[in-house]
Amino acid sequence: MQIIDSLKNLARRRALLGVMALAVCLLAFLLTRSCGGREDVVYQYDAVSKGEVIKSISVSGTLDVVNSYMVLSKINGVVSQVFTDYNQQVGKYQVLATIDSSEIDQQKLRVSAQLERAKLDLDGAQMDLDTRRKLFSENLISQKDLEQSEFNLKKAQAALQQYRIEYDFVMSNRDNTTIVSPAAGTVISVDIRPMDIASVNKRLFVIAEDLRRMNLTINVDESDIGRIEKGQKVTFTVSAYPNDKFEGKIDQVRFSPITVGGLVVYQAVVRCDNSALKLKPGMTATAIVMISQKQNVLRVPNQAFVVNPFGREDDSGKKYLWKKQGSAIEKIPVVKVDVKAGLVGDSYTEVESDMLKQGDEILVRMDRKGKSKDKM
Repeated sequence: MQIIDSLKNLARRRALLGVMALAVCLLAFLLTRSCGGREDVVYQYDAVSKGEVIKSISVSGTLDVVNSYMVLSKINGVVSQVFTDYNQQVGKYQVLATIDSSEIDQQKLRVSAQLERAKLDLDGAQMDLDTRRKLFSENLISQKDLEQSEFNLKKAQAALQQYRIEYDFVMSNRDNTTIVSPAAGTVISVDIRPMDIASVNKRLFVIAEDLRRMNLTINVDESDIGRIEKGQKVTFTVSAYPNDKFEGKIDQVRFSPITVGGLVVYQAVVRCDNSALKLKPGMTATAIVMISQKQNVLRVPNQAFVVNPFGREDDSGKKYLWKKQGSAIEKIPVVKVDVKAGLVGDSYTEVESDMLKQGDEILVRMDRKGKSKDKM
């Protein structure tokens, strides 16, 4: 009986120890949860400033000369001499090349002889008509003979006219054997060499009137073309001079669409200065078109409108910013500010608000760090 009582007491003690151990574990769990890690939030701010707000569009384009003249061959023949080369300055009507004229010279001799003979035939026909008119007045010949003489005169006149046309054509071809520049400028293309075959409408030279002015033809996406206007400022760079920034203004907006890489684009022409002669025809440029611009306005970074410390969207249609404050409200050190947004630029947005002034700090970013242990 005594042994049974001892066993019962031992069981009670073990049960009590188990309850005590469970209580200790529960207490440790609660302490760990209340004093354990929490997620820290780092708030980043940027100051409200006064300055420039720019809205722009990025485009690409190709450079070309403003006025260029393509010199074409007007006859068939063999190039005999070339008197100019790339990059040379030429004057208006300066001789650039000649085409062999030996065949044309032979045609000139033949047509000249035919023309002289036609003149003699015309003189003979005229003399014959004068004589027959006198004979007809004396009733020595018939009406039919007189009419035949008049017909012969007209025939001689027509022959003379035909040979004069042929002669003028040959002389024109002879003049076209001398290739001259249509304007003063710079030779930017030479497409012939001596002994080359020249054919009608073959390109021989390209003359640029003034390389100090250039056209930049830019491709604008159809979604942006509505904001492109004549007179807008354009800045651009070329790969040959990556550290140089060139400027121009839009001179023309074209209505005709083109397709580039499966996309519909519209072209605009930018007139730009090339006084330093760095820009070359055919260069590819990366350009920025200044769509809108405001100076000395109150502005905030664009990202200030996309951050919300409460993590919920505002569907009222109004614009809000979160201004830094000294005391914490609901553990968030910012206060909501209602603002009126003006020009939305590439990096900054124009704002108006009675609760904002230059130098105020605005929430622009929230970074959440990992859990950190509080000291007990």
